[in-house]
Amino acid sequence: KKSFKTLDGHVRAMNPDGSEKAAVNERCSEINKLVPQLMGFDSKAILDSVIFVHQEASNWPLADGATLKKHFDEIFASSKYTKALEAITKLRK
Repeated sequence: KKSFKTLDGHVRAMNPDGSEKAAVNERCSEINKLVPQLMGFDSKAILDSVIFVHQEASNWPLADGATLKKHFDEIFASSKYTKALEAITKLRK
């Protein structure tokens, strides 16, 4: 017998004065998108590489140059910036 189950999550964000800012009951995949927004940033890379990084992987700032560049490119979304510059250059021509 095959079965499929989904997990539901509950997130409650509070304002500094203690009043409720948002209360959300969603699927876990939606909460993964919502939590960074409630924390004030939209980058999954910051969550993975800085805030919720595993202890064994926390020494990435001391890694070799290529690994370090990869992490910084993810955090600062440099590929999106480069693509935007290319689009602007094309529009100017």
